[in-house]
Parts: sequence; C-alpha cells; structure tokens
Amino acid sequence: MTSSADSDVHPTGRSNDEGFLAPLRLRAFRSIAVGQLVSSLGTSMAKVAQSWLLLETTGAKGSLLGLLATFQLAPMLLFSAWGGWLADRLPRRRVMLVTQSVQALLSAVTAVLAFSGAVRAWHVYLLAFLTGLVTVVTHPARQRLLADLVGETRLSRAIGLYTALFNTGQIAGPLLAGLLIGRASLGWVYVVDSLSFLAVVAVLLRIRVPSRRTPAGAASRAFLPGLTAVRANGHLLAVVAVSAVVGSVGVQFTVTNALMATEIFGLGPAEYGLLPAMVTVGCLLGALLTARFPDPGGGTVVALGACTGLTGAITAFAPGYLAFALLLVPAGATSMLCTTVSAVALQLRSEPHVRGRVLAVQNSVFYGSGPVGALLIGALAEWAGTRTALLTGGVLTLLLSGAITLWLRARWGPNAAHDPLRAGSG
Repeated sequence: MTSSADSDVHPTGRSNDEGFLAPLRLRAFRSIAVGQLVSSLGTSMAKVAQSWLLLETTGAKGSLLGLLATFQLAPMLLFSAWGGWLADRLPRRRVMLVTQSVQALLSAVTAVLAFSGAVRAWHVYLLAFLTGLVTVVTHPARQRLLADLVGETRLSRAIGLYTALFNTGQIAGPLLAGLLIGRASLGWVYVVDSLSFLAVVAVLLRIRVPSRRTPAGAASRAFLPGLTAVRANGHLLAVVAVSAVVGSVGVQFTVTNALMATEIFGLGPAEYGLLPAMVTVGCLLGALLTARFPDPGGGTVVALGACTGLTGAITAFAPGYLAFALLLVPAGATSMLCTTVSAVALQLRSEPHVRGRVLAVQNSVFYGSGPVGALLIGALAEWAGTRTALLTGGVLTLLLSGAITLWLRARWGPNAAHDPLRAGSG
C-alpha cells in the first residue's frame, strides 16, 4: 500500500514535514519535475539556436533581434486571456499533453528547415509566433498543475524546486547548443528539443492528477474576472505592475546578450553559449531562494523588481567578457526570484476559481510588454550602443519600481486593508 508520503498527489498540501524538499516526496510532482528538467535542456538549446539562426541567415542587427522577441511574446499580449480560461476550465494534465506535443512538432519542423538549408527569416519569425501561441496556454496550465499536485501550503517550495530543476537543465543547454552549432549543425539542436518535449508527454501519460475542473464563464469574457480580481486587491495589482516593468525593460537577455557577444566582445557561437548559461545559473539560485517567501505579497515583489533593475544596470559596466558573464549570475538570480515569487503571490492571494485568469493577466502583462521593450532596447543599442541600452533598461526598472511604490501608497493609503506595502507583504 502506498503511503501518503509517496502518493501521486497530496490532497491538501498540508504536512508536518515542511522542509524545502517536501514536495519531492510526492511521486507525481517528482515525475513532472524530472520531465521538465529534460525539456528545459532542449528548450534552452533552442533559444540559443534561434537567435544564432537569425543572425546567421539574415545578418540581423539589434532591431531585428528585437523583432524576434516581438513575435515570441506578442501572443501573450493578444491571447493570454484564453490561456488562463482554459487552465481554469479544463484538466491541466490534458492541456499540457496537447501543448507539449505541439511544441515537439514545431521543433521538428524547424530541424527539417535547418538541415535543408531552406530556412528564411520569415520562417524563424513564424515559428517563434506559433511557439508563443502554445506558451500562452502552457504557462497558466503548468502553474495550476503544480498547485493541483502539492496544495497551497507547499506551493512556494514546489515552485522553487520545480524552477530550480528547470533551470538546472538550462545551464548545460546553451553550452551544448554552442558546441553543436559550431561543430555540427543547427538542425541537431532542434532534434534534441523535439525529443525533450516528447519526454514530458511520456511523463504526463504516466502520472495521475485529480480532475479539478472549475466552473468558468464564457470564453468571450475570459479576461474580465482576472482583471476584476487584480483591480480589487493591492497585492495582485502590485505584482502585475512590477511584471509590466520587469517584462518590458528589466529582462531582455536574449537581445542584450547576443549583441554584447557579437558587437562588444566579438565572440563566436561556443563562447556566446556561456552567457545564457550564466544567466541560468543565476536563475537556479533565485529559484532556490523562493522557498524563503512562503506567503509573499506585493511589497516583496516590488522590492525584488527594484533589485532586478539594479543588478541589470551593473552588467553594463563589465570591463570584459568574463566579468560580464559573472555579473549575469546575480542579474539572473534577481529576475528569477522576482518571477517565481510573483507566481506564488498571485496564486495564494487570489480566489481559486479565477487563479488561472489572474495568472493570465500577469502573463499577458509580463510577456506582452516584452516585445515593446525588446524593440526599444534593440533600437537604443543601435543608436547609442549596447552598454547604454543595458544601463538604461536597468535604471528604468529601478526607477519605475520606486514609482509603483509611491503610486500604490497613494491609492491604498497607509491603513488600507489590501495595502500591499504593509504587513503580509512577505
């Protein structure tokens, strides 16, 4: 007979064992986390390959790399409401099975194009957009699936562990991608990526997840409940506001790392692969720190947003390649800590029947603001230099986080019940 300590799911998430590794005692959580560890390896390889593929086939500069980020992230702005609605209404395991299968197919198509030598810039942009569409559904479904598996009291630990394992795979991914690109072919990167998504599909087929379908309104009104919940709660409003800032100008590593590698340091693909790997090392550290915030609120997220801006700005002063690579570790750590703590705060401080749509609002703001920020940072890099663009993004994030603090204080007042800057903010 299987004990509750090693069951598929914990019905309440409440346990006398409140250690950091407690979620790993749940078999279903272990399985899905290991599956995503494999998937993250392929995904991180594909991200490096995608930017390099665009640089190699089109000679792209900063603005064209920014346009790539636009195609990747625009679906979040346009369609995230429906992703959250689906996560609230349908079994999350079934949704994930579909999205991971489609991701595997898209990577396989990219591999065929890369091997044939027929790839064009519009292929890269189209595939980036389609991947973004899948991500619209995947993100809220994945976050809600974790809550289904472990319950609320273990949620911060589960998200921290899950994200840590995810980023562990991403540490090696960029390095492997750089080696494959330099010594073999871009196509093999996408073969690995496709197989990694199939690994997640295999895991999802084996685990048992209770069907916790929550009544939801019509799809045409998918966004309204989430927006209403955010407007009514200062904690949720603070998280969403910071997400807009960090998503737009606080985390544009895809654009800035590629430009720093090629234009400032004159690197090839193997050396470039180290930069996203260092970001991921930082993200791993940030994810592990998430457990230190079991009940975060808006004030915590605002402070972490400011830290993201500060560490990002410091990277602009790196005197050389190795110094820049090392400074990417704290920059990645603060950005990931801000992101994961935001996810915990949103789920714990919103009502269960609208959590998917609240997450969709945040995802829409975070990823939807990314295309605008990517274009601005890319254009600024062309006009004023890559270092200036890096510094500007960091300083703006720091200043806007301070402005959000003043705005929330003015709106809610020092004694407001939902004031996110007082007690309970983490």
